[in-house]
Amino acid sequence: MAEGVVTLFLNKLSELMERETHLLGGVSQDVRLLREKFQGISLFLKEADDKCLQDKKVKLWVAQVRDTASEAEDILEKFVLKVELSRRKVGFTRLLKNPINRWIALHKTGKEIQNINLKIDNISENRSKLDLGNVHEQYGGEPSTSGRTEKRARRVEEVHIVGIEDEAEMVCKLLMEGDAQRSVVSIIGMGGIGKTTLAGKVFNDMRIRRHFECYAWIYASQEFKARDLLYDLIKCLKTPSSNDADKLKSLSGEELREELSNYLERRRYLIVIDDIWNREDWDYIQASLPNKNNGSRIMLTTRHNDVALSSDPRCKPYWLHFLNHKDSQMLLLEKAFPEIVNHPHLEAWEQVEEDMVIRCYGLPIAVVVLGGLLSTKDRTIGEWKKVVKAIDLHQKEGQPTIFAILAVSYNDLPYYLKMCFLYFAAFPKGSNICPSSLFQMWVAEGFVQERGDETPEEIAEDYLLELIHRNLVQVAERHFDGRVKRCCIHDIVRDFAIEIAKEDQFLNVYSADVHSASPTPAHRLSIAHADSCKYVSMNCWTTHLRSLFCFIQYDPTLEKENWNSLFKRFKFLRVMHIDSVPNSMVPDGIGDLIYLRYFSVRFKGKKHMLTLPSTISNLCNLQTLIILGVHKLLSDDQGTWKIRQLRHLVTSYGLFSPKANHMNLNELTNLHTLSMMTVGPWISGEFDQLTSLRSLGLGGELNLYQTGLSSFIGKQVNLKSLQLIQVRDDQLPIQIVSSHLHRLEKLHLSGRLDKLPTLEEVAPCLTKLVLFNSRLVEDPMVVLEKLPKLELLRLKYGSYSGKKMSCSAKGFSKLAVLEINFLEELEDWAVEDGAIANLRHLEIQSVAKEKEDEKVPQMGGGDGDDNNIPLFYSDLMPLLVHLLGLKLGAHTLLL
Repeated sequence: MAEGVVTLFLNKLSELMERETHLLGGVSQDVRLLREKFQGISLFLKEADDKCLQDKKVKLWVAQVRDTASEAEDILEKFVLKVELSRRKVGFTRLLKNPINRWIALHKTGKEIQNINLKIDNISENRSKLDLGNVHEQYGGEPSTSGRTEKRARRVEEVHIVGIEDEAEMVCKLLMEGDAQRSVVSIIGMGGIGKTTLAGKVFNDMRIRRHFECYAWIYASQEFKARDLLYDLIKCLKTPSSNDADKLKSLSGEELREELSNYLERRRYLIVIDDIWNREDWDYIQASLPNKNNGSRIMLTTRHNDVALSSDPRCKPYWLHFLNHKDSQMLLLEKAFPEIVNHPHLEAWEQVEEDMVIRCYGLPIAVVVLGGLLSTKDRTIGEWKKVVKAIDLHQKEGQPTIFAILAVSYNDLPYYLKMCFLYFAAFPKGSNICPSSLFQMWVAEGFVQERGDETPEEIAEDYLLELIHRNLVQVAERHFDGRVKRCCIHDIVRDFAIEIAKEDQFLNVYSADVHSASPTPAHRLSIAHADSCKYVSMNCWTTHLRSLFCFIQYDPTLEKENWNSLFKRFKFLRVMHIDSVPNSMVPDGIGDLIYLRYFSVRFKGKKHMLTLPSTISNLCNLQTLIILGVHKLLSDDQGTWKIRQLRHLVTSYGLFSPKANHMNLNELTNLHTLSMMTVGPWISGEFDQLTSLRSLGLGGELNLYQTGLSSFIGKQVNLKSLQLIQVRDDQLPIQIVSSHLHRLEKLHLSGRLDKLPTLEEVAPCLTKLVLFNSRLVEDPMVVLEKLPKLELLRLKYGSYSGKKMSCSAKGFSKLAVLEINFLEELEDWAVEDGAIANLRHLEIQSVAKEKEDEKVPQMGGGDGDDNNIPLFYSDLMPLLVHLLGLKLGAHTLLL
């Protein structure tokens, strides 16, 4: 990790020397010398990092290099911060011209840099005593596959599950068969054995989906709070609107219990509770789940036998066993040779395979990670034997073998992927992480290297795909086009990452499952514990934090006083991610965080209004600003729009000052994301320079600003995603969507439409379309089926008010995902042969209510070549599968 720390420091130092040359005049020679010495040391760091395990002296040397680089970074950033704050108080010109002020500002820093240079000299002298220096041998050969720079394919194939097909079939029978009394099926086994994988395979089985009327999956873990778990359950079952979700958040635990019980009372449900740890938690949850003798089921995954036995004494827990030797071998080869159907199994490989499989002990997570590592290696027996040797070398007494396998895989990563991987340790156990936010954090940290003309986010996406390819990171959910929507890491992998992050002083974690009595002085801190401010205050070293994460449902200590103190204490923050702040204000002190590049805050509940302080304009390095949980976000003329480096601005609903007629968005020439902004008089401004937008969301009374909107949207030639939300009951002016948006791929329209435009001319590259409350009276399928590249179509609440729809032959040639929700007037859907031939996911909810006197028609009914499908039956899926010939996969692909 020292390689990564020094590389990041050198990058920041070069940036500082370029930006602040005039300020560093008195110490510029010492700073240049500092850079040169660290550049010399950096040549040996990769070799040193690799030798840390074998040689304790090398490990100590690496730690000295890492600590010295961190100390040097602190000194320089403290100096720049002092100068910047003095600049605001006394004026920049006066600061430079007054020799006394200048001398005071530089003298101490110069002495400290000289001391650092002396330390580096000692470190360099110590290096000569170690067996380091084979620079040409280390870097002169072929580049390692782990340092690959080519762009990976967008799609990463799902892991093929080996060895649990029979178990999945048995668990399915346990859920669907038996008496009508509510019962619990418990899957039990050690961590990493595949409990969640098995439960997921069963949960996504189409037979299970058809058998139960409603279903939900929640993750419990050691850290969960019972009330929040109830909220998650209701949200998963009912998919409430944002307003309903706000109301749910305000309910007490008992009120949530009643809400959940009332919803489930007359439904046959399946609830999956993943990773539950103790009997008390189970007792609290199950008390809210009604038993009406209608065949409802609960499925648990747990590591603890007592939890499984107490959940339902009538049902014997299902023990998940280790993979047998043959299945382990098959899974290893599938991961090591993912692109080959018939995996090679030559006699010469047998012994090496045997050695590897034995070291995995039948643990699926170990086999999968090892296979991912082997897939990056040359396919020679010599390379594979090196991996076996490395595993044995990393095996520590008292540690599970999986940690040795993970260590080998981790050490094989280039330094920037090591840092990206360790970043996952900052997120709470069981988190499904949004990649876009993750990419923005990586960019803010400086982890992402430049590569041609690609955006930093595109490069970061390839980093994530590489970690997924190596099976260190898992895909939790995909977009309709196969790209990663949510990702996560296995609990055991997270435990490993936390251990390494602490050892390398990369990150400290404070949560219910991670207790650190003596935290190391890391530059990053993650808190998933209610008493966050108390933990922060008792660690004086946190004043030099670079990244702060707070993942809390509610923390009363984050009231105004302590909320202010966070901004006062952490002057060097680059990344600040805070969840569930109870008060709706951002302190003026935010303007002192001159290094801040990523700022994300979510306020608890829905606060009515938030005004950003004018000091936010001081954040000259800010790249990402995310503020959620407020109905209206206000900013004055001199605030946000001065942040020239801003790339992503995401709000619930953003507003400019109501008194102003224009907004200085044109100043934000680097802006890629703008969502959601409330349209006002500002839209009539000049935006000739604002042409970098990729994602845009606009809401409000759009019909009042059609001219300004048409001009603004028409200039966004790089736009890929557009969301328009018309408030009130006025018509959505669809004509504002310019015909110049030839790169537009995603379009979300919310509001009344007289008719649909010819979208194939407006947006020929459209792959996703969502219509909400459009109240179209003409069949939308006539227009939509002609879109040549459309892959996902959602017709949501009130988008069509007619009773019949029809799809003609060869219509929707590329459509893969179709969702029809809350079209309460719709009764008949005619589908000609050959229409929507590539459909792989179909979802229909809350269409015309079932009529008591209707009889279910005989299969095959229809006129001519059409299949006329009545849409008022409770069990449509078997009928649709039969009539349309759909081969719907077991895995749901939801966007």
